[in-house]
Amino acid sequence: MTLKSAAQALRSRFVFDAALCRLEYASEIAPYCEAVYQGAYLPYDASSRSGPGSVRTATWGEFMGDLGFRDPQFLATQIGWWRETMRTRRISLVIADYAPCALLAARSWGIPCVGIGTGYGLPPPGLKQFPVLLPEYDTKLYDEKEMVDAVNRAGASLGVPQIEHLPQVYECNEQLHRSFPLLDPYREHRTAAPVPPVADLAKSVAQDGDEIFVYFSTTERESEHLMDAIAALDAPVRMFMPNIDDALAARMSAAGVIIERQPVDVEEIARRTRLLLNGGQHGIISLALAAGLPQVCFPQHLEQLYTARRVEDAGAGVAIGRTAMRDEIRAAIEAAYHDQRLAENARQVSGVVRPFLAQDADSIISARLSDL
Repeated sequence: MTLKSAAQALRSRFVFDAALCRLEYASEIAPYCEAVYQGAYLPYDASSRSGPGSVRTATWGEFMGDLGFRDPQFLATQIGWWRETMRTRRISLVIADYAPCALLAARSWGIPCVGIGTGYGLPPPGLKQFPVLLPEYDTKLYDEKEMVDAVNRAGASLGVPQIEHLPQVYECNEQLHRSFPLLDPYREHRTAAPVPPVADLAKSVAQDGDEIFVYFSTTERESEHLMDAIAALDAPVRMFMPNIDDALAARMSAAGVIIERQPVDVEEIARRTRLLLNGGQHGIISLALAAGLPQVCFPQHLEQLYTARRVEDAGAGVAIGRTAMRDEIRAAIEAAYHDQRLAENARQVSGVVRPFLAQDADSIISARLSDL
């Protein structure tokens, strides 16, 4: 969806390719592209994060270490794939979302390149090192200097400019971080202005809805405790879960949950909803913030946890950990449903974020990239 937004903004000026890590939602961007195909990707190695005494990922640099940035040969293969693809497809501009090796490859060819994404996933290249973002997870396993050496060794024969600090992997001609400042962990280090996030904006702020709206898109559905809690809620519930399986849909329908098979219009969400449940995804959190809807978030990984914590800090939502049990989850949802202060805080936050989201993102992107 983020790459699609860039294609929409530049559609009159380019023919597009999309090289994607995951193809299950390729149909979203395909209408804008001459070709859509499987791209090189960085498989996550969780072996250092499992077992007794294991620690969570303390920084974005630690995450890069788990993605293979300690292995020069692996990185050379990754960068080489992108280089060859850019050569054979005669690419003249690269727009990369969560694709640092694509940025490195573009720089090796001298092709203008743009980083795009949420604030969390698009760190500013001017950092000397990656900071700890969640204070309870601060143990580091890797040395960023060793990863800098791995990047430089991998790129030495490929024409990749040498780097001195690991965040320089994200060096590019333009960064388009699509986040509210409220949700951007690097806002104090940015040199470029943010771009409105990829989210729909309701025409008016939610006021009188009585439903709980549920949007889960990844591993949330695998939690039996969470699914049981939702099925047991004493309130009207409407759910949109992309690619929901028939068994779960039948189970939820039997409990009285309204199952939507297509995305629900933001106006309908704002009109009907009193409380929104999500997995901490940046897009749906942004939609809810702008609509003035209080949220209960069930983060599935650390980026979602960070984003949910910022909503919680703003008084507009509640973050629930993955180890919560059925009754605890149900009690938290129903408490939030009846919490008038939470609802009022959410409406106040919407007054801050709505004007920013209301900007024309296409025009901003087009203007920012015009020189490229």
